[in-house]
Amino acid sequence: MTTTERRFYWLLLGSALAGIGTTYFPGLWGQPARFWLSELIATLSYFTILSNLAIAILAFSQLFFNQANWALKLSQMKVQTAIAVYITITALVYNLLLADTWDPQGIEVFSDNLLHRVTPLLYVTFWFLNLRGKPMDLSQTLPMLVFPVLYLVYWLIRGPVVGAYPYFFIDVGSYGYAQVLTNGVLLWFGFWLVACVYWAVNRFTTPLYV
Repeated sequence: MTTTERRFYWLLLGSALAGIGTTYFPGLWGQPARFWLSELIATLSYFTILSNLAIAILAFSQLFFNQANWALKLSQMKVQTAIAVYITITALVYNLLLADTWDPQGIEVFSDNLLHRVTPLLYVTFWFLNLRGKPMDLSQTLPMLVFPVLYLVYWLIRGPVVGAYPYFFIDVGSYGYAQVLTNGVLLWFGFWLVACVYWAVNRFTTPLYV
């Protein structure tokens, strides 16, 4: 691991954990343990949090366990590119569709910017500078689409149970299953297009090693 990679991993770990922590912890003090658990489940049910958590786990693994088998698997090009796809979708969907639907206040402004802007920009920059040029086949973009499908299935089950949805475009109560499934297919196609862009950039541009 180069010095530049290590520095990036530290930045990514700090940014992702700060964003997640300032989303989860405010408002918990004085609450019973069961509230902490339910709030943790609710927080981890956001795609934004999961994509940032994936970055934190990746950075942690490379900084402290980079020779362990599980860390070596996470360091594979296809895995790190999958994470790049997820965090890119997080940033695009939020900034294009969701940013105007709420008005963050106080610490929420800090976590909002970290989760949806700073960490995504850091990770995409990290991928471009440090990973681009490593072997990657176009066929490897397809397994990257499994997680978004599982996430949608999770919310199709959880949503009716809790009576709430994290994103308006998967709200079955408001739009019905047909529209939500249509939205899901469009998003799935968006994931694949972004994955193809990463593949193309990796395939057709000259690596820049720093």
